[in-house]
Amino acid sequence: MLFRLFSFARLLAGQKEIVHTALCKGHGGQEAHMRRDEAKGPFSTLETTRFGAIEIDPESVITFTQPIIGFNDLRRFVFLPGPAGSMVKWLQSAERGDTAFIVLDPRMIYPGYELDLRPEEMAELAIGNVSELDVYSLVVVPEDHSQVRANLKAPILVNPVQRLGKQTILERRDYPIQYFLLRPQASEETGEVAHARADA
Repeated sequence: MLFRLFSFARLLAGQKEIVHTALCKGHGGQEAHMRRDEAKGPFSTLETTRFGAIEIDPESVITFTQPIIGFNDLRRFVFLPGPAGSMVKWLQSAERGDTAFIVLDPRMIYPGYELDLRPEEMAELAIGNVSELDVYSLVVVPEDHSQVRANLKAPILVNPVQRLGKQTILERRDYPIQYFLLRPQASEETGEVAHARADA
């Protein structure tokens, strides 16, 4: 069930330990030297409200060509892992420790999800084809889990090679701003009910 994959209890509690373990483990389970005085690269430390102090590799930072709506002063972000076995990640600001978003790939919850970008947007992200992008939807996880919802209308687009990102607003009317994951969806055009996948 989608509810189980999200592992909401682990997402909202104990996430600090999950992220710390992921950041401090190298390939093959070997301990990675993450402190500034031991690292080969210029790692920086960020004190976050959700995960405690984390080390940020500048090679992992995504620079947004345009800010996320409502966060005009933030342009640099890093991805942090969500709970093991879940489909979500955290998009943590590399500039403010108190700002992080839960994100997921919308194609995992909305089959047939497609992007239709303008040529100038593709140039802005330094791509020749939309298949070069990683795509994420912002997710809201309130205490009432029946209200968990994703924003399909304004996805986060990331060029993982050039480490560029931006949020765009799609023209399609069938991609809602609030796509509820655990209850029926009402179509804006027909009024018919379509169910979010519960078996993903």
